[in-house]
Amino acid sequence: MRIVRIVRPFLLLGLAGLFAAGLGFLSATALGVGAQAPSRTVTINVGERGATGATGPPGPAGPPGPPSAESCPTGFEFAHVVFNTPGGHTTIATCVET
Repeated sequence: MRIVRIVRPFLLLGLAGLFAAGLGFLSATALGVGAQAPSRTVTINVGERGATGATGPPGPAGPPGPPSAESCPTGFEFAHVVFNTPGGHTTIATCVET
């Protein structure tokens, strides 16, 4: 009986953790977090690489942005941007002006 009294709180704590994790997963699924597809793809072709210039001074910090790409500012839309360079290509997901 003594072992049951010691183990019971840990079982309840584990069960509560499972419920919390399940609720978080279901909430994220219901809200569609990370499910937005880009509305278009923009490709940028970059030519030969030139000589590296001198490093300039760091600029000031910018203002904080919106919480996610799903809230693009007015006049912008969510899109993939593909940079084609001599060393390969890189793709980013961002807001681009329409």
